[in-house]
Amino acid sequence: MAKIIKPLTDSQVKQAKPQDKPYKLADGGRLYLWVSTSGAKSWRMDYVRPIGKKRATITLGLYPDVSLAQAREQRKQIRTMLADGIDPQQQKIDAEREQELLSNNTFAAIADDYMSRKRNVSPATITNNLRQLKRLNKHIGDMVITEIKPIDVLKACRTAEAQGYYETAIKMRTIAGQVFRYGVQTARCERDVTQDLIGALQAPTTKHHPTITDPKELGALLNAIDSYEGSFEVCTAIKLMPMLFVRSGELRYALWDDFDLDEGTWTFTPRKTQRRTGLSLIVPLPAQAIELIRELSLHARSKYLFPAIHTTVQPMSENTMNQALKRLGYDGTKQTIHGFRATARTLIVEKLKYPENLVEMQLGHNVRDMHGRAYNRTVFLSERADMMNAWADYLDSLKTGLNSAP
Repeated sequence: MAKIIKPLTDSQVKQAKPQDKPYKLADGGRLYLWVSTSGAKSWRMDYVRPIGKKRATITLGLYPDVSLAQAREQRKQIRTMLADGIDPQQQKIDAEREQELLSNNTFAAIADDYMSRKRNVSPATITNNLRQLKRLNKHIGDMVITEIKPIDVLKACRTAEAQGYYETAIKMRTIAGQVFRYGVQTARCERDVTQDLIGALQAPTTKHHPTITDPKELGALLNAIDSYEGSFEVCTAIKLMPMLFVRSGELRYALWDDFDLDEGTWTFTPRKTQRRTGLSLIVPLPAQAIELIRELSLHARSKYLFPAIHTTVQPMSENTMNQALKRLGYDGTKQTIHGFRATARTLIVEKLKYPENLVEMQLGHNVRDMHGRAYNRTVFLSERADMMNAWADYLDSLKTGLNSAP
């Protein structure tokens, strides 16, 4: 005759005390309260697995987090599953695994994974990307990536747009697209939903960098630069910028190892196109530049030619050179550091009569031959060296007032 088990009461469960050994308080239907020697109480249930017919035990939760009534309701659900041939323990494992997959499949989780794998990217770019992702995560970070719709990304981007940060909104959409495409590559989503948002955000107004192209005005600026009384490194940097007309970031991140002063060359991969092409750019150094760099080498304190003021592990900040121009009376409405590129492009073609394509090549732009193929940036080196020397001499002539120079 089967043993009749009297159901537990709430008082019995509450008043159960620890003993020298763990023990059970049965409630019937193979459900019982397990009392450990420490006094911790948990609900457990024994059952026979549908497949293999082996005995198993499933834990339903701790008391009092799970009450007697809740434990009984779980027992009822388990009986129903067993009747349908479902193993409750396996289902619990599957549910936990699915929840873990979902938690690792959120936009924020995939974005973290994507950013952790980025290589050969400048610290400034990383910082900027993380800033945009932080904005996005406020709105879609906790969402499972497969459930994110284009409208969700659009609403997130428009929070920046509503503040007048149109360029930021575009950057948010761009980095979101990169995360979605990484999700596609790692089989965590099927498509990049940001492709549906092309044209949905307001385009920022194009800003042209103020540029001096009048020879007399340029001569006055160059003389002002020569009189700059700031740090030696900053002074050297703003003297080299009009002479070499590279991007400001390329000069700030310039490494001593990339210079061959005996050959008169600086060889590096332009940071802006590094991921797309990986092509190196050779900058022929005019004698004036070599002299400045040799003098700078006597004060070298970092792998960078132009390290930050308070550290040697980071380059000079993006704003340092523009602030130097501002101190000389040339604010952003007159001339910017980046504007020296347009200055050189205009005057080398108009005054020195060098071919436009040669200048474009030296600017690091893609220049194509008659067959539509992009020139390697290492070609036409002798022609470009001649042009760079002529340009440096021309700048010297402007400083001395010889504006009759070509």
